[in-house]
Amino acid sequence: MSTTARRAGIVAALVSSAALIAPAFAGALPTGSLGSDETAPGVTCDATSTETTANGWGIPFDDEKNQTASYSAENVLDEDGSLELAVDGVEDRSVSYHSAGGVKLSDILDTDISFAERAATAKASFQLRLSGTTGGKFTGTTGFTTLVWVPGVTAPDTADGAVHTDLQDGQWWSTQNIDGAKDFARVSLDAIAEAQPNAVVDHYGVSIGRGSAATSTLVDAVTFNGCTTNFAKKDAETGTGSLGNLGNIFGS
Repeated sequence: MSTTARRAGIVAALVSSAALIAPAFAGALPTGSLGSDETAPGVTCDATSTETTANGWGIPFDDEKNQTASYSAENVLDEDGSLELAVDGVEDRSVSYHSAGGVKLSDILDTDISFAERAATAKASFQLRLSGTTGGKFTGTTGFTTLVWVPGVTAPDTADGAVHTDLQDGQWWSTQNIDGAKDFARVSLDAIAEAQPNAVVDHYGVSIGRGSAATSTLVDAVTFNGCTTNFAKKDAETGTGSLGNLGNIFGS
């Protein structure tokens, strides 16, 4: 085999390898309940969501399509930006969701739910959109609701950025009357899951608004069911890595 033929074969192999490797890093979706069913519970992932590569974050619901969030170059606790939630008045709302893959509510009780926030005062809420609930106006297990965690008096000082931790152990209220959570009373996820054995989490997200005057907050490092999403303004710059410049293989 000639030298030129051997070099051509090497280039073809490298290009094929690059095609297989690149998708695993560029725009990779989170693992855990959002990815393969074979991923062990609690395994973390380091997904990134940016202005140009949202990686599943956004608003998939028609009735909330105008409640958008935006990506900011301002930082919370890192140096690559964040997600900005902003409203202009009491009727406005700003939110971003990600699919939770229909994980059972009872299966997330021992997994970390947290997020970082920077604002003059803590104001962002964490939301879990459920289906398969019972009670209230629903019959059987056809119900749905959104469980909402909001910062309380024990929330950390977020003026310079802080992390809201252990939300799975916090108090939540339900937007619909369901068994285990009625009349907007704040209750534990444990109590709700016990009353709702068939409930699943379809989406999770962060939001502000509805009742707030014009305000904004920055959110980052959203963690749910073993997946942490880093929000950034821009995609990370990538090079050719160890493959180098394939054009130079042939030489002159």
